Amino acid sequence: MATTDVVSLPFEAVDDLIYDARAGDLESLKADITKFSQEYNCSPADIIKAAIDTEDESEGGTGSCLLHWPAANGNAEILNYLLSLLKTENGAQDPSNLQFINHKNHSGNTPLHWAALNTHLECVKALVEAGADIILKNNAGHDAVFVAEQSDWNATATTQGEDKKKDAAEDEANVEEAESSTPRETTKGQQVVEWLLTCEKGSDMEKSAVDDADVPMAEDDAGPSKQ
Repeated sequence: MATTDVVSLPFEAVDDLIYDARAGDLESLKADITKFSQEYNCSPADIIKAAIDTEDESEGGTGSCLLHWPAANGNAEILNYLLSLLKTENGAQDPSNLQFINHKNHSGNTPLHWAALNTHLECVKALVEAGADIILKNNAGHDAVFVAEQSDWNATATTQGEDKKKDAAEDEANVEEAESSTPRETTKGQQVVEWLLTCEKGSDMEKSAVDDADVPMAEDDAGPSKQ
């Protein structure tokens, strides 16, 4: 059934698939992948790899593949479904599929970057276990660990900005009470960072972390919000 040629989907088909993945509509996504697979006489994996937003960035395009959307929105169910279709019959990953899993959008962000930046740990795990390269850097020179940490920094800055609006005395009392009663919870960003650094591929991060030390911090695109 599968062909050796690269499948080229029309804009409308790509748009339908991206909409399904971005909206979190698993049943429609399954139906569309099956329909296009039959229509173009190819495997579901070929359809998935062909569904890339190729529109120019100046016209609103992202350059993202089908995996970016559930990774950004934390939809582990859809992400795992797509990743399962990219596996061969013996459960391994075809080299071309691994390349697709590490697809970079216009900002140089892979699906793993978006999952890490939005602190979706289950999506981070799914991508890494499927073969995502944890040391790849985006156009800003940042890897997945860095963008997860950056997410924490941004969240902390926002919280501190809101706290300044409160009465100083009341704020101090609340802080003292919180510190004395309960330990500080680990943030989602910290959970992502810790998992990436301690996973089987985490040893690859040491060199990447050293290289990032001298890179000025720049903003990373956070991916799409749920529609």
